[in-house]
Amino acid sequence: MILLTALLLAQPAPSPTAEAADSEDRIVVVAERMRSIDVNVGRDPEGNWHCSLSESSGSAWVDDRLCRITTGCVRDARGDEDRIVSCATRRRASIMDEFREALERGEA
Repeated sequence: MILLTALLLAQPAPSPTAEAADSEDRIVVVAERMRSIDVNVGRDPEGNWHCSLSESSGSAWVDDRLCRITTGCVRDARGDEDRIVSCATRRRASIMDEFREALERGEA
């Protein structure tokens, strides 16, 4: 038991550059997956908004943001499809910057 503890303590901690590289790799993978995701937003008879994704980005944080952003665009555009697409496209681009910051803070 003492030997196992000593071996675990003797292992070097990941370097900040290794952690940064892992974060960048994760960002690239999630961004690539995000490109193929379709977001569907609708309202039920009670007026509650619902969102579903055609697939996951691999990050619950990103999936949540995709739904929140797209739902906001649908609500604001009030049925104008061109405005919905424009809003969602514009705001979707900021998700990866926010994801990078959340990863740095340890929130994603």
